[in-house]
Amino acid sequence: MTAMFNSASLLERAHSLVWDRPLLDLPRWHRALLIAARIGWAVVRDLLSGALSLRAMSLVYTTLLAMVPALAIAFAIFRAFGLDSYIETLLSDFLSPLGDQGAQITQQMMEFVNRVNANILGTVGFAFLLYTVVSLINKVEAAFNSIWRVEASRSLARQFTEIVSMSVLGPLLVLTVFGIMAGALSNSVVGGLADHWLVHYVIEQSSRLVPYAIVIAAFTFIYRMIPNTRVQMDAALVGGLVAGVTWGAAGWTFATFVVKSAQYVAIYSAFASLVFFMIWLYAAWLILLGGCAIAFYYQNRSYLSPFAGVSLLTLRQLDRMAVQALLLVHEAFERGQTPWTEEALARRLHVPMEAMAEISGALCQSGLLTFATGTPSRFVPSRPADKTCVADALNAVRVKRYSRSVADDTLAHEPRVEALFERMDEQQAKLVDSVTIASLMAADETKPDVERAATAAR
Repeated sequence: MTAMFNSASLLERAHSLVWDRPLLDLPRWHRALLIAARIGWAVVRDLLSGALSLRAMSLVYTTLLAMVPALAIAFAIFRAFGLDSYIETLLSDFLSPLGDQGAQITQQMMEFVNRVNANILGTVGFAFLLYTVVSLINKVEAAFNSIWRVEASRSLARQFTEIVSMSVLGPLLVLTVFGIMAGALSNSVVGGLADHWLVHYVIEQSSRLVPYAIVIAAFTFIYRMIPNTRVQMDAALVGGLVAGVTWGAAGWTFATFVVKSAQYVAIYSAFASLVFFMIWLYAAWLILLGGCAIAFYYQNRSYLSPFAGVSLLTLRQLDRMAVQALLLVHEAFERGQTPWTEEALARRLHVPMEAMAEISGALCQSGLLTFATGTPSRFVPSRPADKTCVADALNAVRVKRYSRSVADDTLAHEPRVEALFERMDEQQAKLVDSVTIASLMAADETKPDVERAATAAR
């Protein structure tokens, strides 16, 4: 009991230290440390709640199905550039923490890839292989969009095109950089400088950091490109830096674990390689998604709160903000202005991002708003302003809020109270049903709110 009390007391003190201190009164360095602590708290909370781990487990299963087809497609693409050996090297580096078992898995996978033949598979078999690759791409983007609270996804054709282009251009860029570096070192002047002991020492020590720099750059590129929203470069770089360092530490830790786990090999026998491979695959996806969450919280600090999934708006505030958001989107559309993003609406309405996500999700699900094509996702009206009633917006957010509530028919009903609430609903319907977004847009913005509502109702 004492241990439990001490643990709870320690958690409460940590919670108070991280969340209760105002940021504005602190020095810059102290504020940066506190923001980093809050981001770490939020990411660990997401991990413990299963938000990230469930996505990682789903991606492990999809990866097992799609790995060989994806390698076969990549092998065919890189063969056209004469870089087919790069795929095997890349796979070998990824599985290097597994030690000898990683080399065995790499050899077996490359044998499978070399056996993939479209003429033997036939149309149905090749279509299934292609479907598994597209499914993996779709799930990766869906996982990233879920972390970034993005509702709309790219089309499958656009997803496939962007992933293939990243898979080709990224390695080609890395190989080009290495080629330039090798050419510079072969130059007589640069080569003479490289023979100096100090320059040689710097080059030797820097070369040990190159693999980590490549991993960090790859993570940064992924976090910048895959989410269907605008990711700032500094946020992607922070997520890539943390994920890259964690990747290196996890690889060393897992390699040590594999070396010292002879008893597991004895228990699982022939299945040991598969078990270790799945564990490492799960850890890899968890690191990738965790870095994406860090990038998200770094860019969207309004999501940082000590609690998850808690709406910070009352029902009346939710109604008001939903109508205001709908009005802003329609006004921007009518005036030919740039459509609103969810983040911009949250800033304009001074609404927390979690509450804004609830409002925008309700308006989109009810068919009042939709997304324009392009990145980031921007809202446009689904109906003309004169066909969009304020009552529709109120019903949309209330249906969203009440979707997880207790069924009304299971509660007690007092006839006198029911009659009172029916009269209240009738009065609200008389005031609201005739008001459309078009009438609000036509109202004089200089009039007080009450007078504008009355004018619009008439």
